Amino acid sequence: MKKTLVRDGRVFVTSSASTAANTCVGVAVGERTGVLDTKNPGGPVLEFGRGAFDAFLGALRTS
Repeated sequence: MKKTLVRDGRVFVTSSASTAANTCVGVAVGERTGVLDTKNPGGPVLEFGRGAFDAFLGALRTS
């Protein structure tokens, strides 16, 4: 089940494969893509430009 977290005016969505222990990440897509650890939603957010995040997703699809 997908879950959402709102932080700093951005909506972070978790994977539909999230476990009850929150062992996944939340992703907010926009001009900059933010990624956070759902176990620590108040912690740091990794920020990626669109090209970098698209390349990351492309690498996942081919592996």
